[in-house]
Amino acid sequence: MKKLLLMTAALVATTGVFARKVKIQVDMTGQTISSNGVHVAGNFQTGNANLPNWNPGGIKLSTANGMVRDTIVDLDGGKVYEFKFINGNQWSENESVPAISQVGGGNNNRWVWIGEGTDTLVLPAIKFGGSAPVGQYAVRLKVDMALTASVDANGVYVAGNFQGWTPGITRLINYTGDGKFESTVYQVIAYTGMDTLNYKFLNGNAWGKDESVPSECAVDNNRRTILGMADKNLDAVCYAKCGVCKIVPKYNITFNVDVESICGVDSVDVAGGLLDGSWGDGNKMTRVGTTNKWTGSQANLDSGATVQFKYRYYKNGVRNWEQIASSSGNREIKLTSNTTLDANCFNTFTNCSPRPANQTVTFKVDLSNVTPNGNQYVVLDYLGDAKSSAIRMSPMAGFPQVYMTTVNDVCNGTVYWYFMNGDSSIEDNKEKFADTADRACTKPNGVGGFNREFVRTSGNPQTLYYYFSSCKTSTTSVTETANISENIRLYPNPASAYTVIEFNDNAATHQVQVIDLAGRVIRSFDNHKYNTLRIDRDELTSGVYFVNVKNNLNQTGSVKLIIE
Repeated sequence: MKKLLLMTAALVATTGVFARKVKIQVDMTGQTISSNGVHVAGNFQTGNANLPNWNPGGIKLSTANGMVRDTIVDLDGGKVYEFKFINGNQWSENESVPAISQVGGGNNNRWVWIGEGTDTLVLPAIKFGGSAPVGQYAVRLKVDMALTASVDANGVYVAGNFQGWTPGITRLINYTGDGKFESTVYQVIAYTGMDTLNYKFLNGNAWGKDESVPSECAVDNNRRTILGMADKNLDAVCYAKCGVCKIVPKYNITFNVDVESICGVDSVDVAGGLLDGSWGDGNKMTRVGTTNKWTGSQANLDSGATVQFKYRYYKNGVRNWEQIASSSGNREIKLTSNTTLDANCFNTFTNCSPRPANQTVTFKVDLSNVTPNGNQYVVLDYLGDAKSSAIRMSPMAGFPQVYMTTVNDVCNGTVYWYFMNGDSSIEDNKEKFADTADRACTKPNGVGGFNREFVRTSGNPQTLYYYFSSCKTSTTSVTETANISENIRLYPNPASAYTVIEFNDNAATHQVQVIDLAGRVIRSFDNHKYNTLRIDRDELTSGVYFVNVKNNLNQTGSVKLIIE
């Protein structure tokens, strides 16, 4: 294999730019040399004011060896020079430069980067009008740094078997012509006689700064390769990737949330996997005037990305995560444009209902399905963490395994809570809800567990009574009202596009039927496991309907619905 010659040469770290001796050569093999001699013309005055600038007869090359002609000039290092050879001393006698060797973009001059140094830089003897020295071929290597966070101050390099795998001698330049360096694409022209070229790019001039070539396009121990002995003007490959750089548009997203259902919120933030704050610190939000709505924005998120996120409120120094009923347990939005989200109610995907008047709630737990372990507690989310918000429960008279407590002035529109069997500072004493079929009364708590949910719809006293770690209501409870109509709420009502049913009857499942005045069943929902149910208008024409409900406790109720 023939030794490779490079258009760029070794760079020596120095301070400042200074003149360097550069030997320029051309091989006139196959040409009839003009009686006026062979010349080189270029923008050499940019590096030496004493040299002619684009003068076809200004710099004559002398006979060096056979058909090779050369000259030595002093040029400042750290610059790109454009030039052409002339077989004579008139512009009509200049060479036609092959596309692979041109600056490009309509500029058909040759170009060369002159690095700084104190030695004489010898440029290869390229054939007049050709792309490479005799017996060799040219390879134009290009790398796009568009997706790289920053380009190393020492520049972009390539190392390979064609130059001895030396990391700091073959520099690529993002030259675009006319003295400008504006592209994200860095390139160099190499000359070689090898039939296989192995190489990799470096963002810097030392090993450790080299790219990690993806396995899909890597060969020979994490390297790139080229086969075949022919000129190759390669497309720009994206640094550390297999294909071209795809610049992904960036979009902004504005988050909005309504905490109307929660009393005494100190602050709100939003946290998510693609946000600056990620799932840790989160991004702080700002209250909208004197309302219970909060807003915050995040800029420069990748288009097409699916952003998963949750809102969190803070009260008395305690952080409370949203409890979202979705497959991922998070909110999600796929960005296709700048997006402003609706101010959904905290913990829901719907608007907030007006918060009802404060309410007295009695919590009861039946421990007949477990072994009592010391004291029993109910933990209310809005009062703080488990330690500060745990309320000790007392045995219920006549039922030795039933414990109860009454909380006055419950304010939150939606209350999340759970029971603890034993010391409230021990996490293992918390309800587990291990049976997936028995979680209809719960929502994920955002950190891997489950909390019970109570959506308040009135200020009337309420009793919540369950078996421990279960959504099953206890048989030892006081007799429930057979008609649960007062525990069913429809909003909006009258409705034009949809209505939402809220259930507040402590049941695990509901059967719902929408019946018209003729007694026909227009819509039916069986075994519904959530506290709310949305009914879209669809085929419901304007008029009066009845929404009949039956729960798993065999309690029934009916509410009139008006469709506008």
